[in-house]
Amino acid sequence: MQHTAPSFYSDMIMQAAEWHTQLHAEDVSEADRLAFSQWLASDSRHATAFAQMEKLWTHFDEVQDSASKQALTAVIKPAKRKRIKAAATVLSLLAVILVGGIVANSLPARVMLADYRMGTGEQRTIELPDRSQLTLDTQSAVNIHFSHGQRRIELLQGKILVQVAKDKQHPFIVETVEGTARALGTQYTVQRQHQVTRVMVIESSVEACAAQSACVTLVPGESVQLQRGMPLRKGVADIQNETAWTHFKLVADDMPIPVLLGELQRYHSGHLHFDAAALAQVHVSGVFALDDTAHTLNLLADTTPVTITQYTPWLTLIKPVPKRVD
Repeated sequence: MQHTAPSFYSDMIMQAAEWHTQLHAEDVSEADRLAFSQWLASDSRHATAFAQMEKLWTHFDEVQDSASKQALTAVIKPAKRKRIKAAATVLSLLAVILVGGIVANSLPARVMLADYRMGTGEQRTIELPDRSQLTLDTQSAVNIHFSHGQRRIELLQGKILVQVAKDKQHPFIVETVEGTARALGTQYTVQRQHQVTRVMVIESSVEACAAQSACVTLVPGESVQLQRGMPLRKGVADIQNETAWTHFKLVADDMPIPVLLGELQRYHSGHLHFDAAALAQVHVSGVFALDDTAHTLNLLADTTPVTITQYTPWLTLIKPVPKRVD
């Protein structure tokens, strides 16, 4: 049975916070460290909770001038025995806030604490320990799990392109809530958005499996959507068009403009406000820049029957051109 982030941590947040605080106390002893090791060994989830607590503190370390950081430091850094409970309470409260998703930018806690997380308009290619390469699209977040012979990428949100280094002894798997995509070859993409995971194969083959359900094997140019309660159906994909995002391009072929705007929003720092139903009859074709959203919006204003009005850098309104009344 899978647990959501809040329920997974609810009964061990305080323990992890207390151990974090105690291990950073000035009078920590060898007995404390031994007891901590025993606590870690008693439940595999303890290591995960403690790692997230360490990651939480790292995030505060990066914010040197915040009032919350200064207050937290005042409580935790000089912690003595009598202050451990108070310090742990403060830290665990912050952790609960993060786990509950009540964070800056409204990001879910696990996304905020991911090993790699891309900001708006950002892309990055990283080399993994086995020399595989992972390209992350804008607003994507992943956790990397390479240990004890496993090669597993946990895609929390967004889109990735994987170029897998060959290693028959250690399968390479991308995992989401909706299922898994196991590489039987070298190159494929996985996208997770709106509780749907889409797998598309570029080279060789991939076994895509819905969570606790059936599997299908995909070959180049094939795709499948993984969604709870839905059957697996293979689709045909245009590899060149669907990987254009790796060059900050979007290829549209008679694409409804609401779909294009939805994708453009992922790269645009401000909010694009539009009524999808009102714009549904407007279709566009062409190659559009994702790394210059202002230019793309101006191009749409010049070539399609829509009006685009920027009220502030953070709000742009897109409407259909009013029909003329003769």
